[in-house]
Amino acid sequence: MKRRIVVVMAAVLALSGVRAWAQATESFMGIVKAVSGNSVTVERGSIIGVFAVDAKTHVSAKGSTAKTQANLAAGKPGLTVPDIIHVGDQVLVKYSYLDKSNTMVVSDIAVRESLSTRK
Repeated sequence: MKRRIVVVMAAVLALSGVRAWAQATESFMGIVKAVSGNSVTVERGSIIGVFAVDAKTHVSAKGSTAKTQANLAAGKPGLTVPDIIHVGDQVLVKYSYLDKSNTMVVSDIAVRESLSTRK
């Protein structure tokens, strides 16, 4: 219970723009509300997190490894975050808060439940 409170407080501080102390990797689980090539917006209750993604971001979802390998074998580029993550998916985001740029940068994002499997 104490860990949950600490994680929620850290997310609230980071989301409110308050300069927080240097943090290790944190986690945030919620529903994807928006996704682009450079960010993912995730909502959990009344808390909304906007997380920066880049080429180093590791994305895991059922079937994504096979799709990536098929694209690479066909001479196409690998999958991008918008190829795998969709609005409505439940995701677990692991991120670090960068005080210098006041951003939350994703190191790993995992699809826990895809919108397509809930239909």
